[in-house]
Amino acid sequence: MENLYYIPEWAKRGIFYHIYPLGFFGAPKYNKDENSTVNRLAELRNYYDHFKKLGITVIQFGPLFESVSHGYDTIDYMKIDHRLGTNELFKEIVTELHDMGIKVIIDGVFNHVSREFDSFKDIQQYKQNSWRKHWHYIDFSKNSPFNDGFDYKTWEGHYKLVKLNLSENDVKNYIFSVASYWLKEIDVDGWRLDVAYEIHPEFWGEFRQVCKNAKSDCFLVGEMIHGPYSKWVGPELLDVGTGYQVYKSIWSAFNSNNMHELKAVLERSFHPEWGLNKNIALLNFLGNHDTTRIRSILNDERYLYPAFIFLFTSNGIPKIYYGDEIGMYGVKTQHSDDDVRKLIPKKIESWPKHGQNIFEHVQKLIKIRNNNHALIYGDLIPVYAENNLLVFLRKSSVQTILVIINNQFQQAHKKIPLWNQNLDGAKFVELLEQGGSTEFYIHNNHLNAEIYPCWGRILLRIN
Repeated sequence: MENLYYIPEWAKRGIFYHIYPLGFFGAPKYNKDENSTVNRLAELRNYYDHFKKLGITVIQFGPLFESVSHGYDTIDYMKIDHRLGTNELFKEIVTELHDMGIKVIIDGVFNHVSREFDSFKDIQQYKQNSWRKHWHYIDFSKNSPFNDGFDYKTWEGHYKLVKLNLSENDVKNYIFSVASYWLKEIDVDGWRLDVAYEIHPEFWGEFRQVCKNAKSDCFLVGEMIHGPYSKWVGPELLDVGTGYQVYKSIWSAFNSNNMHELKAVLERSFHPEWGLNKNIALLNFLGNHDTTRIRSILNDERYLYPAFIFLFTSNGIPKIYYGDEIGMYGVKTQHSDDDVRKLIPKKIESWPKHGQNIFEHVQKLIKIRNNNHALIYGDLIPVYAENNLLVFLRKSSVQTILVIINNQFQQAHKKIPLWNQNLDGAKFVELLEQGGSTEFYIHNNHLNAEIYPCWGRILLRIN
C-alpha cells in the first residue's frame, strides 16, 4: 500500500473491528417486536476499555438504519433503527470514539431496500400512477409472489429485498444526499458498501466524488466476492475491497493441510510483478456476519493462533469480527445467520475457553503490526510452502520481514529455501516472543529455524 496514495493514511494503518449492531447488543430480531426506542447503542461505552486494550483504531458498524429485521432490509436511510437508539445518540458515540482516536465507518446498503421503503409503498398504493415508479425495476405486466399487481427486480431472488434503480438521477441524488448527511452531520469517517460488486462502477465513481467532497479523508470499502476487484476498486472508484478469495483460502489451507493452496492464491493476487490485485488493497478478515466464525470453521482450535498471525502479517488492512478476538463460536446454517451474530459476552468470566489467551495473542500481533513499516505498507512475496508451512516476505522501502506460518502439531526443525531473494548472509531477529533462538542468519540462501506447533515466526531483517 506504500504507493496507493488515494487511500487515507489512517485507513492504511487501521486495525478494523467489525460490529454487527443488532446482534452485538442483543436487539429483537424484528423491528415490529419493539414499539419504543431503546438506546442499546449506549452499551457500547462498556466496551471502550476493551477496544483500547486490544488496539482497535477503526470500528465498522454493520447496518444501523431503520429496517424490517436484519438491517439489510432498509426502511429509512436517514434514521438509526429504534431498536438501537437515535441519530443523536449515535452522533455522541461517534464523537466519543473520535476522542479515543477511533474512526467510524458504517454500512451502506444501497443496492436494495425493504418492501416498507417509501418509494416502494408509493408504487404499491398508486401502481402506474406512482411518481416514484422509476425508483425500482417494475413490470406491470406480471405479478409478484406477494400479489402486488406488478413484479419487480430483487436481490438474488429475495422478494423482501427490492432492487433500487441507481441509474435514475432521482435515486442517485437521494443516495448521494444520504451519504453526505452521515459524513457531514453525524461525522462518520466512511462507508462499507454492501454488494458493491452488483452495482455499476460508474455509480461508485460518482459516489466517491460526493463522499470525498463531504469529507476529503473518508474511506470507502466495497464488498467484493467475485473478481476482478480492480473493476470496482481504484483511485477513481472505491478505496479497497473485501478479501473474500483470500479468506476462503485461509481456513481451507489450514483444514486440508495444504499451504500450497494459500501460497498460490497469494501469488495470483498479490505478487508485485504479476498479481491481479497488486495495484489495489484489500480489507482482510477471518470471518464476518455472513460466515461461520473462524474458531468454528477450523478443524482444530489450535489453528486459530497461526491464522491470526497470518491476518496481521499479510498485506492489506486487517479486520476483526467482534468476538473472534476472544474465540467466540458460531456456525452459519443454510437457513440462519443467528449463531454468528450473537450477543458478545459482557464479562471476561463469560468468555469462551482460552478467550484470554486468544485476546492476548491478538493484542501482541496488533502491536507488532503497528510498529513495523513493512507489515503495513510492504509488498507480499510468497517464497515457499509445504503441506503445513507457508513462508512469505513483506518488503517496503525501509524494511524486510520474513513470515513463517506453521499449522502442524509437532515442533520441527526446518531448512527453508530463499532462492532469488537477495538475502544470503542477511541477519534476522524474532519479533514474535517465543522460546529458542532470537537471531537467525541466511546461509547459502537457506534459513534454519525451529518452528513451534501451530505457531509461526515474524523475522525482521537487520541491516
